[in-house]
Amino acid sequence: MVKRTKEQTEARGAVGRRTMLAGAVGTTLAAAGATAWPTNAAADAPAQPKPARGASSRRTYAMAWTTLGTQAGPISGGTHRAQPANLLHGAEQALLVDAGDGTVDQLAKADVDLRTVGAVVLSHLHIDHTGGLWGLIGRRYQARIPGELVIYGPPGTKATVDGILAGQGPLHDIVQSPTTGAFGVRAVDIEDGSVVTIGSVQMTAAQNTHYQHEGDTHSQSLSFRFETPDRTIVYTGDTGPCTNVEKLAAGADLLVSEITDPDDPSVMAVLAQFPEEVRERLRLHFTEEHLTAENVGLLADKAGVKTLTLTHIGISDHRIGKARLAITRNYDGPTKFASDLDSF
Repeated sequence: MVKRTKEQTEARGAVGRRTMLAGAVGTTLAAAGATAWPTNAAADAPAQPKPARGASSRRTYAMAWTTLGTQAGPISGGTHRAQPANLLHGAEQALLVDAGDGTVDQLAKADVDLRTVGAVVLSHLHIDHTGGLWGLIGRRYQARIPGELVIYGPPGTKATVDGILAGQGPLHDIVQSPTTGAFGVRAVDIEDGSVVTIGSVQMTAAQNTHYQHEGDTHSQSLSFRFETPDRTIVYTGDTGPCTNVEKLAAGADLLVSEITDPDDPSVMAVLAQFPEEVRERLRLHFTEEHLTAENVGLLADKAGVKTLTLTHIGISDHRIGKARLAITRNYDGPTKFASDLDSF
């Protein structure tokens, strides 16, 4: 195993968020009030060598990944972490990946104009990943933002979005914005193996094991591989150990993974709030349908990813050091526990 300095291991991919995000999203788009979707950006981009696994790089990529919210639902973090949400964005497009409660506020803190967000991708339909959709759709109607917002997600996404639109009926009456067409919202259900092109990004979905004990009638939980013009980013969403995700992440430049500590006091506090007959099922959920630090290290190593970023952090701050050590037992590449509004 290659030994690295603490500075190398903890090197942040973040830059000053006002400078980076304003440039990445693009003032031209903000002024125009519409999202442009290039069709040949990948072909036009100059070929550049990718850094070897474990190499520290400060290069600027065509698209940045920003962790808008890094908390694991109600688990850990206290008040300094927002609910799960991410932004994959460049000069000509911005794509939300999960939209937990407060996503619109996090976008504002990151100086991202809602007019640049043309699509949303949902990994699964738990409330901590969808709670911000209501605000996102409502704010678009209030501001009369032109252009269609397309929301991709596992089976059940269309029904979820239809419910939100129905609930916003009084707002439609006031602002007189149609739910389709120039100011519309369109939901698209996708599933394991789906491949979708969103602007200059090709996205591949893979079913994971976040619902492995729920039965066949439950919605799928998906992980995603994003092929951008100059690098590959894989996002686990919520999952337990999963060979399907290992295959999806093979050789990725950046793996953005969830992480949970089933023995963390914040997890135990959540379990304690439920009746005894429910606790064992929830305990199983945290141990087998999420990734421990050891699981994350194994995933990153088996997939051969170049860098690793942790989000959806179900670990109290004082236990992160222990988790980092557990990861390094299996994976020796650069590893970063993200904070809200970090960019990579």
